[in-house]
Amino acid sequence: MQKRFPQSQSLSPNDEAAAGFDWNDLKYFLAVARHGGLSRAALQLDTSASTVSRHIGALEKRLNMRLFVRLSTGYLLTDAGSELFDRVAEVERSTQAVERRSSVAAEADKVTGLVRLAASDSMGVHLLTAHLPLLQQRHPGLRVELVLGHAKADLTRREADLALRMLDPAVPTSQADHVMHRVASVPFSLYVSSSLVRGMVIDTVDWARLPHISWDHTWRHLPVAQWLAQAFADQPPPVFTSNSAMAQMVAIAASMGVGVLPDYLARTDTTLVRLPVDTSVLARDLWLIYHRDLRSSRRVQAMRQFIEEMLPGALNLPITPPVMAAVP
Repeated sequence: MQKRFPQSQSLSPNDEAAAGFDWNDLKYFLAVARHGGLSRAALQLDTSASTVSRHIGALEKRLNMRLFVRLSTGYLLTDAGSELFDRVAEVERSTQAVERRSSVAAEADKVTGLVRLAASDSMGVHLLTAHLPLLQQRHPGLRVELVLGHAKADLTRREADLALRMLDPAVPTSQADHVMHRVASVPFSLYVSSSLVRGMVIDTVDWARLPHISWDHTWRHLPVAQWLAQAFADQPPPVFTSNSAMAQMVAIAASMGVGVLPDYLARTDTTLVRLPVDTSVLARDLWLIYHRDLRSSRRVQAMRQFIEEMLPGALNLPITPPVMAAVP
């Protein structure tokens, strides 16, 4: 949510009753307040910026007050807008809780309907999708939607039912509204294209002097990016950066440089060779997370059971070609 912009008007309960809210306007109001502008709100709501603008204007007219200050950089909440946001967000949370519980009650005796699972691009494409036919065989009435990307899906707002997230083992994992199950550990290693080190013995490759590949500046906080920054501190900047692990893998395979990849992803390209570098510190715990209101959901528990059975084995398949071997 954007910061408040001072304004003298205030929203009282009587004002609300007199205004005669159109609740449809309020979802547009929440989206603009959270995203700070019309375009991003429209993207979330799958509509146009002009439609969002009309709803915001209609709401301000009903309330007879400004809810946003329009700036060239975006929309900022006024004090009245911020007060309204707090109230409407609370109503939204209560409504979503009712919807979650109604969904659980409706499926009390069968595993059917849609289950949404959020995961990273690489994990969704290279680990989950190939195994989903097994889940379909178990539960023919269950439909699956994969929500892929690095941004964390908001489970409270039902952007997904479950989420697979990699977390630092040292970081506290308890969250009051969420149920969390540790699924496995995800190992990472330093990889290079076999063509880039052709004729060399892998054990003797001076990898720290090779060009390297990393995450872009928006993800420089990631442990992998920080490890690379330290390992190549005395070398030129990365020759290639991206916010996608799959794009980095393609760049490594194209001999642009060395880079760190999760082993489950790197093994999909047999031209990559794992370098004999201790990267055990980069291993991340993989957690399956869902809202506590969905603990009794048969579709959610079916997905949980499937993931807990399938993923540990899928993550620990052998890597080919053999690591630390001489490259001809």
